[in-house]
Amino acid sequence: MSDLRRIAGMSLARGYGVVLSLATLFVSARLLGPEGRGEFAAATAWAALFATLCNLSLGQALQHRLQAAASKPTLAQQLGTLGGLAAVLSALALGIAAALYVGTDGTLFRGIGPLAMLLALATVPLLVWEQYASNIVAAASQTGLLNKAQYVGRTIGFAAFFLLVMYLGWGVAGALSAALVGQLLVALLVAWPLYKMAGKSLHWLRHEVSPLLRSGLMIHLTTVSAFLLDQVSLLLINHHLSKPDVGYYQLAQQMVALMLIVPQSALMIVYGGLANSTPDAYWPRQRRLNWRLLGGLAGLALAAWLLAPLAVPLVAGEAFAPSVPLFRMLLPTVLGISLSLLMTPQWISRGLLRVNTALTIATSVVVVGASFWAIPLFGLDGAVWVRLGVYAVWVPLAQIVFWLWCNRQAARSE
Repeated sequence: MSDLRRIAGMSLARGYGVVLSLATLFVSARLLGPEGRGEFAAATAWAALFATLCNLSLGQALQHRLQAAASKPTLAQQLGTLGGLAAVLSALALGIAAALYVGTDGTLFRGIGPLAMLLALATVPLLVWEQYASNIVAAASQTGLLNKAQYVGRTIGFAAFFLLVMYLGWGVAGALSAALVGQLLVALLVAWPLYKMAGKSLHWLRHEVSPLLRSGLMIHLTTVSAFLLDQVSLLLINHHLSKPDVGYYQLAQQMVALMLIVPQSALMIVYGGLANSTPDAYWPRQRRLNWRLLGGLAGLALAAWLLAPLAVPLVAGEAFAPSVPLFRMLLPTVLGISLSLLMTPQWISRGLLRVNTALTIATSVVVVGASFWAIPLFGLDGAVWVRLGVYAVWVPLAQIVFWLWCNRQAARSE
């Protein structure tokens, strides 16, 4: 199967999950009401935050170790080591969450009841494992497993939502239970086939733990910076502007995020190719793939620009018409962010973790500083122009320089 067909398959699976999430949002807003929907959204956001902060990006660190280690870990060793670390880090995350909840008597998690918090936090180990498993699957060139797990798990989770919330009337607890069921199925449908492929054995590589943690912590600075970066603009808009402005900007930002499903799916294919090659040997193939994907995304961005006045009111309603010009202005960032995503495996596989982290931190400082200045003065336009300056100018230029460097290194290795 060609790389493009595999990317299309993964994009469809991810897109299917996004569509079901949007459908759940649409239905839950009506079944749970504003207060219930707010509690559900807040609880799942806290779970995602703990999972993101505590996974230490060890899935991506595995890709670096597959290039740097003297001997590549076997599938059984990958499963045993990352599985064990997932258990330890998840326990740490849950312990911190419990201590914060009890220590503040729930005030830190204002509006979230104990049962809702418990159900949401139960997904944290599954979210951590999914991040690790997706990289193990990519290294084993078994992305079809993840696609199948996404289709089955998300579908059953969506059906469980209707059963528990609509028919049984369990409210927020039912919605969170359905999300837990779906996430559990995704985890099991990936873990069990991998376990069988590994000969039903797991091996803990003690000597790989420290290198994984060191690499993961370097990569994690980039991951956390990117995670927090998207929130800065929203927080500043919320502080200086109005609640409707937050909604308009967030919708435009989310629509841009939907277009990034394709390059995010491509990452898994590229990681799989690099796991069985070297960065220089694989680069010509990846370069051709990059050109095709970026060309396709440019066409998609043009279509989105033309269709936005029709699509946004159709999806979100006429009340969100102000999101149309914001979304159109943000479209150039799609190519910049996509290029950055596509080049990430080369940064990691070549061991250029410090350079990549330094670039990300510098970018974060610029975005935060410029946003603090621009949003109070220019409102939503200020937020958009800061994002354009960074993701449509600075980030692409930095990645193009790295692209040319990769060309040079690959030519030297021939």
